[in-house]
Amino acid sequence: MILRRFTHALKEQNWTAIGIEFVLLVLGVFLGIQVANWNETRRERTLEAEYVGRLQRDFRAIDARLAINLARWENTAAAPIRLINDMESFRERGIWPRDKAGVLRDLDATMGSRIPAPRAASYVELLSAGRLGLLRDSRLREALADYDTQAGFTLKAYDVLIQRVDPERPTLVRHMQFDRGAGTAQMNPQEIVRNGGDGWGDVDLAQLSSDPELEAALNTFASASRNQVLNVRLQQEQAHAVMALLDPDGTRGWGGPP
Repeated sequence: MILRRFTHALKEQNWTAIGIEFVLLVLGVFLGIQVANWNETRRERTLEAEYVGRLQRDFRAIDARLAINLARWENTAAAPIRLINDMESFRERGIWPRDKAGVLRDLDATMGSRIPAPRAASYVELLSAGRLGLLRDSRLREALADYDTQAGFTLKAYDVLIQRVDPERPTLVRHMQFDRGAGTAQMNPQEIVRNGGDGWGDVDLAQLSSDPELEAALNTFASASRNQVLNVRLQQEQAHAVMALLDPDGTRGWGGPP
């Protein structure tokens, strides 16, 4: 309508009307652009809120996973040290300071591992789609990138760890006997996930103590596991930095279950 009146006034050379219609035309275009921009901004803020919520859920799960991993890796790193101390005690006194059950638990723990906590799925999605700009807080973007880098590094370090310790497993296993009569309760998947299970039935302490390769194998396990403890702690620190920015007021109670 405005454009039609503007064209008509131009034909009649009504300059006053032309000026008014031109102003109205420009104003209409400007307001249209502003409304479109406002709608786009509102849509982006809605998407940002959705992604922040998803990131919060991602990092609650990641934090819980990291806490479990850290506890397990700390035990995995401590177990071979306890076994080395047992061997030294045996050499001095001629008897093992602990019963077989404790030794078996530590031998099993020494060979245990935990797959590293993952990348944040929502961050990976934003990154792949080129939508990181939806997150207006530059500190949050940087913290997410730092966590993602550390998660990738921890996974690579885990692969290196497995390559280091795998050749040493036979040195431990050859002195142990798997519990072939393990009952259903012992092989319960939930119990294995929670406590590592009780798969080993016996260990020959005499052979164990006289194996010249054992201490070197235990040292390899201890060193590799300690490195993984450090990597998990770094990953946990990066995750907590992200969580602090996702919930600056501390109202979500990050310590609870995911």
